[in-house]
Amino acid sequence: MAGLVLLCLPFAASAARIFCESRDYHQNYCPTGGNVADARLVYQQSQSPCIQGNTWGYDSGGIWVTQGCSGEFDYNWRNPPPSMPPPGLQIACDSRDYRQQFCPSGRYITQAWLVEQRSQSPCIQGQSWGFQQDGIWVASGCAGTFAIQGNRAPPPPPPINSVACESRDYQQGFCPVGPYIARAWLVEQRSQSPCIINQTWGFQRNGIWVNQGCSAVFSYETR
Repeated sequence: MAGLVLLCLPFAASAARIFCESRDYHQNYCPTGGNVADARLVYQQSQSPCIQGNTWGYDSGGIWVTQGCSGEFDYNWRNPPPSMPPPGLQIACDSRDYRQQFCPSGRYITQAWLVEQRSQSPCIQGQSWGFQQDGIWVASGCAGTFAIQGNRAPPPPPPINSVACESRDYQQGFCPVGPYIARAWLVEQRSQSPCIINQTWGFQRNGIWVNQGCSAVFSYETR
């Protein structure tokens, strides 16, 4: 039932939160940056049930959902990120007037987390904030300071593992690639509509999905 609130035992103070959604009943994987020790469903937003081990679950790299499950999940870090990252590895990003805002990082991001929330509107990873390889995005009034980890330049994508995928007429599109995808990243955005991971594009085990007018070239690695 939509809007179902789950009351669970308290989680450790180091827990972080992420939003993950199975669109059109497809499986979706929401990466957390790695080091997930355990996770729990906090708030179910879908009418389709979220059942651990059946319609949702987790591994060391993130949360997966399927069959229409949509909700907010808390997870604990196996090795918690540093509470005080090195100077220069923080980005302030504000969603003004509840509009979406993108804040470039100037480096290839491999992991990001919220350090300080400065807004009354909640900052929930995957819903009102997230990251892609070149920056932080915020929406729905979220304003915060975010710590990042990464390299100064993105690695060159493998030329044989690239695919162009387009959301035509703002409808969801799916581009199968065949092998099992371990990770994917945006190489070239071709649309005026923004391509934001886990919001207007993402990947599952056998392909890339796009939505809301996103059109781009993506590279991917396989297991």
